[in-house]
Order: sequence, then structure tokens, then C-alpha cells
Amino acid sequence: MDKWYKIVNSDISNNGHWSSFTKIYDNFEKRTVLLNAQTKDTISFKNVVKSFLNDHFFVVLQSDNSLLMINLKTKENKVIKDVSDFNFKDDFQYGFIITRSKQLFGIGKSLRLFNIAERISKIQTLDSDLSLVLGSDFSFILSYRTGKTITRFDSIRSQELINHTPDISRKLSKFIVKDSGRLKVLSYNWNGEKILDKFIDNKFNDFTGFGFGDQNMLIASRKNKPISYKDSIENWYGSDLALKPNFDARANSDFEALLLDLSTGEQVSNESDPNVSNRYLIFNDRYILEVLDFANGDSETEFLIPSIRIRNLHDNKVEFEVEKAKQFYPVGEGSLIYFENRDWWMYNLRSKKKENLTSKIKEKFYRSNRQNESNLNPAGDLFFSNKMNKIYLTSVNNLWEYDLNSKTYKNMTNSSDPDVSFKILNRSVVTSAPLRWTRYRKIKENYILIKVSHKDDIREGLSVYDGKKLEGISGLDFYKLDQFVCSKSNISFTKENANTPYLLEKYNVRDKTLKVIYESNKETFQKEKFPKSELINFRDDDGNATYVSVILPPGYDHNRKYPAIVCVYENEAASYKSFYFPSVFNQSGFNRSLTAMEDYIIILPRIKYIIDQPGESALKSVNKAIEVASDSFGIDQNKMGIMGESFGGFETNYIIAHSGLFKAAISGASLSDITASYFSVSKTNFRPNIWRYKDQSFRFSGNFYDNKNVYINNNPVFNADKINTPLLLWAGKEDRHVDFEQSIAMFVGLRSLNKPVELMLFPHDGHTLMKPENQKKATQYFLQWFDRYLK
Repeated sequence: MDKWYKIVNSDISNNGHWSSFTKIYDNFEKRTVLLNAQTKDTISFKNVVKSFLNDHFFVVLQSDNSLLMINLKTKENKVIKDVSDFNFKDDFQYGFIITRSKQLFGIGKSLRLFNIAERISKIQTLDSDLSLVLGSDFSFILSYRTGKTITRFDSIRSQELINHTPDISRKLSKFIVKDSGRLKVLSYNWNGEKILDKFIDNKFNDFTGFGFGDQNMLIASRKNKPISYKDSIENWYGSDLALKPNFDARANSDFEALLLDLSTGEQVSNESDPNVSNRYLIFNDRYILEVLDFANGDSETEFLIPSIRIRNLHDNKVEFEVEKAKQFYPVGEGSLIYFENRDWWMYNLRSKKKENLTSKIKEKFYRSNRQNESNLNPAGDLFFSNKMNKIYLTSVNNLWEYDLNSKTYKNMTNSSDPDVSFKILNRSVVTSAPLRWTRYRKIKENYILIKVSHKDDIREGLSVYDGKKLEGISGLDFYKLDQFVCSKSNISFTKENANTPYLLEKYNVRDKTLKVIYESNKETFQKEKFPKSELINFRDDDGNATYVSVILPPGYDHNRKYPAIVCVYENEAASYKSFYFPSVFNQSGFNRSLTAMEDYIIILPRIKYIIDQPGESALKSVNKAIEVASDSFGIDQNKMGIMGESFGGFETNYIIAHSGLFKAAISGASLSDITASYFSVSKTNFRPNIWRYKDQSFRFSGNFYDNKNVYINNNPVFNADKINTPLLLWAGKEDRHVDFEQSIAMFVGLRSLNKPVELMLFPHDGHTLMKPENQKKATQYFLQWFDRYLK
């Protein structure tokens, strides 16, 4: 079994001729692979720490500190020993290598090394061509185009450097250094001209974090003194918008800031505020954006909905605020884009006017959370073009481009199909620093990669928008498309479904060609010896189109009956899109392929939910799925098992309390006592767990006091006396999502009634099993459990 492997897609060259990915084997061995996308030849490398790929070279740094460079055109390679790090760029003429002895070498396309400097600590990227090299004796700027030093900074030594912030738009580097025990600010343009050389007030020595704003603002920060809980009395007040542990946890992560305007010398103190969760310096360092997570604090929504306000940094006055803003983005010198209620808005700080950006488009830009119609969320994230002159918005059925200058819209997808939705996939890099706003999702490529999804949750497609029109890459089909990697002209991604191990596909944006460049697990995957998955479409009792997925044992015989196991969650049938190789290492302790290979049929239902009836919805959908599957395949309904984890564990507990069909059950990390959970506090976010029931999987229409019968009727532990199915419960003892005491409650209830029950508690594991030894033990024991009762 250790020959099976997963793929982690890593890189693709700009010309699309080369790809790299990592194989992760079932025994946890990792190998980095260089793939020739034209010939499909591969080279494999073990123990890789870091790799780089472009049109000309493949570079790998291995754990023994050896660096291997391969010239992809000439096939020449070079091994350099004692390397600690390297830095190359996509279209580089030269690259740079740092040895463990802190020497800096350059290397060109001829693979000849040349010495540049000694006593080097690290390299920091400035732009597409330049990087800053920090050294113990001096620092300097290097060009990847020429391989030469552009500018030398004798005043910047790595051991004295506290902060370096590049200003790419103005081609400046700003430094904070310690000079003779005093803090000094230095600023240079990238030609080496000194712009600023200034000591700052000694009071800044008491601060621990330093950075720069967008203009001439120096930011100094220090964390608050931690709040100690030891031997202290805590007063919790009903009037507080959040529980005290939540306030205290936020206070422990908050900071005080002291700002210095380097142009005027003005100092501005920005102290911590217990009601303000986050603060950001915006609009050319003139304003503070304050985020108040607790302003609308309640326990009925899955996520807190913050209020935001814009405060003038110098007169401390609030000039604008939004009561409930689910997403928000400061843009340029004074515009705020935010989502409120059902629409995207833009506020102009100069004109004091706000504009509804989406009201003129006759489409919805919001969705409800599950079936909670009172909790509306943006239909998708907001993206920016690289130049920040356009934004991309997602409606329920289309994607829209909005030009911030001309204030004009363009429908990018032009879909009239109400069953299809779109999602932007381009990845962007997000960094963070005290008071710095960096949360923009920017599209760096000259195209937009788009996932196309059908509302049936099982069909996916892929398209690309080049700024003018939409091109289809892959039509809607029963495959999972994932792990998207973009270069200038090529996109690579993985494709799989239950009957198809990972395929690596490549799409060329220019010539619009799509091809498979790698098929995984070819040596191991034999269709005739592997379980086969079938998808059955049918109409439920209400006449709605739906489906069930069924996994058949290898060599399935139509003339015999097989024991069957039902796996429940919200839509396990949609996992038809995913490939599961047989393994004893599973986060749920259950491997559907491995179990099917032991002569079981696996039934994966799709649950249709009705408000206030999560348990009954699951029971009704499971019964229908079994009926439909049994009409097509030989299922022995006297040998049926059921299993689920998390919410699926709740469903398992409920179903076996209301059905005598199942002869064995496994329930993992499950909510077994709803009322106890409802009145408890999450160990992760210190919020009451009420939101689980009103705004998450349970889909209850009201709180406990409005719907007591609903909560009581759906509470598994209250119905334990009806359970006669042997039940195996399991939980991780460090589960911070669902307390393992929930599984204990179910165990105690059944044990008190002398019902057949077992409980496995896994040490040092959480909501899912992450430790390999626990995964293996669970998988083996769970299979034995079903064998005991179903065979």
C-alpha cells in the first residue's frame, strides 16, 4: 500500500514545457518531481527543502545542503555543496546563492559561479529585477538581469538593522537601524541617493516592533502586558457584547502604537482600545481604520460581523462608520469599498458620499448561510487588478468587472443559467505588519482563472478570462479540479474522481490547448482490482432531482448479496469527485476504498435538509439512498452498517435511535448532547456554541427557548434508550471543535442502559485524527468492528 501517492502541484514554467510537483507516498515519504510536459519524462529527487523552476533551469536545495542546478535546454547540471539558501526569479539571467559560511555567489546560465561578497545574512526581494542583500559589513542592491551590484549602502549592516521596508512605487528603501544605541531612520532611493538620515526620540526605544506606513509615517508598536488568569477572580457581565475570555484573549494580542511623521516630526499615540479588534493605517497615513468585531456581537451567527469606522489620525474624530461590514477594502487616497447587507458600496471620504455599486445590476450579490435567510454573506470575495484600477465582484450567477475610474461594469461570464456559479481562483500573496493594511486580493496574471460550479455540488468546470472574453478550459463534469498553479501563459491543475487517480493537466492561455501531462499511480492502479464507484441519479419523494454514490467491491458479482456501510455527512455523494486510495492512514479512521476491498458495498447519500429537522432529514435521505442503491446492486439489508464523524456523527446517533435497520454503527467526534453543547463555550473562539444550531449544519430556525421541542427531539442522548444498534464512539482528547465529553455523554447514557457500546479516546489528537499511529489503530479497529457485526 505504501506505493500509492498523492500529488502536490508546485510550479509550471512560463513556456509550459516544464512542471514540478511533489509525490507524497502512503508511508509519508516525499519526492519532488521534475516533469517534461512535452515528452512526459520525469526526474525524481528526495529530501528536497526548496525548489525553483523557470523556462531555463530547475533548482533544488536538498536537506544535506547540496544545491543541484539543471539547465533544461542543454541538460547540463551542476552540484554546489554547503548551500544554505538561494534566490532566483522567473526570467533571471543570474541567480544568487548563499553558503552556510555566509558567502554570496552569483551564477549565470553558463552555470559558472562568481564570488560577490562575504558575511551575508539574507536576500530581500525589491521588485522583478532587484533584491537587497543584507551583510555584516555593508548592504547592497543586486540585479538579476546583470548579476552586478547596483547600489551599496555602507550605513546598513545586518546586525544593526531592525527593519527594512521597500517602497516599490517610489523605488525607495526605508531602514530603521541601531546606531551607537540610538534608533535611526535611513531612506535611500535605489540609485543609492540618501533621502533621509535621522535619529528618533529615545522614547521609541521602549517599543519592540517597527515598520513604515505608505508615506512618511514610522510605526512603532509594543504588545500589551499579558493578562494573567492565575488565581484571579473573573467578573462576567451580561451586558458585555462578548464573553470575558474573548475580550481578554483579544487584549492579549492587541498592541499600543506610537507614530512619527518623518516629514513634520509630529508624534501621534495610538493606544489600545478594548472595543477595537484591529487597526490599520490607511489613506496615505492620514486615517486609522478601526475594526470592532464585538459591536454586533451575538451568538447566533457563525462568524462575528464587525462594525468599522474611519478615524482622522490627527484630530481623532470619526469621519465615517458602517454598522455591519462583512468585507471592506480601503483604496487609494480616500475610498472605502465594503459589503453591507445585500450590496457592495463605495464611500468617498472627500465628497462624504457613498455609492451603491451593485444596486443597478439586477442580480443578487449575496447568499444566505445554509438555510439561515437572516444571515446574508457576499456571494464571493472581492479581487483587485494588479494596478488597483479595477475590481472584480461575484454575483450568484456571474462575475463582474468594475472600472474604478470610468465607473463602468462589464459582465465577464454572461451566464443565463441559474444553476451555475463562478469563483475566481487566482492566488495572491498577503503579508501583515502592525497597523499596515495588506489584505488585498490582487490578480497578478494577465488573465483571470475561474472555477465553474453546478448547484448539484458534483459537477465542476474551468474557464479563463483574458480581459476581453471568456474561454472554456474544461466543461462541467464529474471531476474535482484543484491545486491550480499559474504562470504567464500556462495553468496546471489536478483532476480526479472516484475512478480516476490524480491527473495533472496543463492549459496554454495563448493557444487555448488543454492536455494531460501526467497520470499518477499508473503502476499501482489496476481498475479490475480496485473498487468501482457508480453514480445513480433519481428523484426523491418530493420529485426533486438528486443522486447517490455507491462504491462496489473489486470483481463485484451481480448474483450475490453484499454487506453495506452507509457514510453520512451533508453530501457524501459528492465525494464521487475525489479519489481515495486504500490506506490505513485516515483522518476519520475509515477508508472507503480499503473497506470496499474487504467485500463491502459503500453507500454515500446526499442529504436534503428541512428547517428544524436535521435528524429526520438525514434519516429520510439515508433510507431513500439505500432503497435506490438496493434496486441497482446486491445489498444485504440484514447486514447494514452506518458511520459518520462530526455532524455526520450526530446524524449517525440520531438515525440509529430512530431506525432498527443497522446492525453496527461508528460515530466520531460527534455532538451527542445538543443542549449541553448549546449552553457551553467554544474552546477555540470563546463564543457560546449557539451559532452551531442557528447558523450552521443543524439549521434550527430559532433559539432553544423558542424551539424547545425541536432541540429535545433532535438530541441523541435523550433518545439513547431507543438505540439497540452496537455503537462504537471515538474522539480526540484535544478536540477543540467538539468537546470529547460529548462522546462520553453518549457512552454513559448507553452504558447506563446496558446497551452495546464502546468508546475510543485518542490522546494528543483533535477533531480529526492527525497522528499516524492513531489513524492506523482507528482504521484497523473500525474495520474489525464492522466485520464483527456484519459478516
